[in-house]
This record gives sequence, C-alpha cells and structure tokens, in this order.
Amino acid sequence: MFTNVWRRRRLAALVGVCTAGMLAAAGVSAGAALAQQQAPAQQQAPAHAHASTQAQAKVPWSKVGPGWELVQWVPSHGATLYLVGSNGAKYTLRTGAGAEPGTLVAWSGDKSRALFFNDDTGKVTQLNLMTGKTNSFSLSGQTSPEAYTLPDGLNILTVRDNSSSFTLARYNLSGKLQKVLLRGNDAFPALYNPNGEALAVPGSKGVRLVNNASGAVKNLNVPGTDPRVGCTPVRWWNSGTILADCEGTNGAYISRLWLVPASGARPTALTPQRKPGYDLGDLDAWRLSSGLYLQSAGACGTLEINKQAANGSITPVTVPGTFNTHNAIVTADGPRLLIDPTDACLGGAGLLWYNPGTHAEQWLFRYTAHTSMTAVPFNSIENGPAF
Repeated sequence: MFTNVWRRRRLAALVGVCTAGMLAAAGVSAGAALAQQQAPAQQQAPAHAHASTQAQAKVPWSKVGPGWELVQWVPSHGATLYLVGSNGAKYTLRTGAGAEPGTLVAWSGDKSRALFFNDDTGKVTQLNLMTGKTNSFSLSGQTSPEAYTLPDGLNILTVRDNSSSFTLARYNLSGKLQKVLLRGNDAFPALYNPNGEALAVPGSKGVRLVNNASGAVKNLNVPGTDPRVGCTPVRWWNSGTILADCEGTNGAYISRLWLVPASGARPTALTPQRKPGYDLGDLDAWRLSSGLYLQSAGACGTLEINKQAANGSITPVTVPGTFNTHNAIVTADGPRLLIDPTDACLGGAGLLWYNPGTHAEQWLFRYTAHTSMTAVPFNSIENGPAF
C-alpha cells in the first residue's frame, strides 16, 4: 500500500467511509482470493537479527532505466529493498530486520541513491545503491524530505508542515538549507519539471510555477476553478505541460483533469466535469497506444481505473487476478500500467504490470495481506505522486 499524505487528504474530502455491510462483503471475497494469491516464499523478507547488504555488482546498472522500480517490501516482520527490472527480474539490495532506516521516499535520477525518512526520529538517510553505504542527517521541526531534485538528484526537496501552512525548501545532500522556495497554504505538493528548473504547486485559481533557483512564482490559471478548493498538480504530462486536477464551481467537489501549459497558454480540459455517480472524480491519466486511461475516485475511498472514450464517456477497467476494489496506478511504461492491487478494506500490497489493450499481466509481487510497500519507478515523465 502506498502512503502519500496530500493524496489521502484529497481522497478523504471526495469520498465517504465504507459501510459495515460493504466491509463484510469485501471480507468474504478477499478471504477466498487470499488463499489463491499469497506471495511466493522467495518474495517474503526473511527475519534476520541484522540487516544485510547484498552484492551490488549483480545489478546490470547500465540497463537500469524506464520500466525499472525500486521497491521496499515490508511484511509483518523484516523488510527487503528490491530493484526490479523492466522484465520482472528482482535484485535484492538489502534485507532483514531493520533493513531500512525508515520509509522509502525517493530514488535519484542518476539511479545511484535512495532516500529514506524515519517519521519517528526525523532522521533522513541516503543509501548508495551501488556500494551499500549510507549517510544520515536530521531536519529541524516538522520538516520531511519529499523528493530529489531533477534531473540527477543533486539536492533534496523538503516540506515543513506548520499546521496552517507549508514551507517548501531545497537542501543539499548533507542536510544544509540551500533555498526556501515558497511558504503558504498552497505550497504542497510540488512537482519538478523534467529538467529541474521549476516546480508546479497548487493554486486557488489554477497551478503555480515556482522557479527552482529564485523562487519566483508564475500563475497559470484554469478557467472555472472554484477558488475555495483550487487545483492540484498531478505530474508533468510532458516537458512543457502540467496535468492537474481541479475543482469546478458546480459545488459537487468532483475533480476533473486539465492540461496546463507552463508557457501560460490556455489550459485544455482532458476529462469532462462528471456528475455524482460511478466516477467521483478523475485524479490522474495515462495515454497509451490502446487509449486514455484514468485513475478515478470511487465510493468509500477506493480507486478505480477507467478508459475514457473520445466523447468523454468512461468504461471500467477490470484487472484479472485482483480484487478490483482499489487498484492504484503507479506509473506507465509503453503499453503497460504498473498497478498496486490493494484490497480496499483489508489493505495489503502487491505489484503487477498490466496491458489494458491485450489484457496481458505480469506479477512482480503477488498480493499479500498484512504487508506494506513503497514502489518508486525510475525517473520518467509518467511518474507522479504515489497514492
């Protein structure tokens, strides 16, 4: 299961809480499925007295690129950090009890470092994936690391939660403050463009573009946006366009997706304004060779996958072998979607590639109850905040 504070808050505002009847129904179906879908033994992290670092030389580093993921797999005991190839091959980097010094946050664009954060201690740790060496430092106050800067990860983007507002800042790799970029209620989330020169952040009338060097802000207004809710950047659709979900003024609080040019040109609606019903808001989108696919909000805090036709109508996408109650899209690679098939009520985690055009699937980690997971794809334009 993925953790992302701002996305969880946004979903909570869009949908309600599961009823007891729905919980019971999901529990019955989940119980039957779990018997068939437990993870193979080799995918479970062994419980060792101490963490062990594996031989890094086994990883074909020259081949690491789009389609690869860094996966922190945490069952009820122990933890394992895997590097997973585009063909599904797994390379164990660290494993054992206490293997990871916190939750995996980010993977540097130069593919050499992983960033972890321990929320209890406030300690930030970087792991050199090629040597196995670590270095740690602490951040002051309620400050947490959110990402490496792009394109290579030479600095760390942080956010400080001041209860009523956020402070967005950039630190170097040793934990020294480099630049305070933005302060305010709409300072988070912040998403770097591919070359790292600017960040997209929320705005009451649309999206705002923050210069990474100077902190200068450029307003990119989206027509019809309700200023009480505003727009949230989802990810960069391409090098010059931001994908954002925005709330309209119809009062339904059902988000739609917009393509917002960083140049300041007029934004284009990617999805229509939905009415209350099956789709309770469109949160992300990927255009594959087989069509336009949406990550949408469903009832009871669930996530749905829908395919949108040219006229804006949608068709539900079901993924074989999953519960189809909370399928979260992580990223895309070519014609495939990377999906975390979490059960909406029981939790757990899994990971698979699914081609919605051919219905072919490739399981990387079978669904396992009582397990948490963080998957960070290799830096690509398809990446966005995890759910």
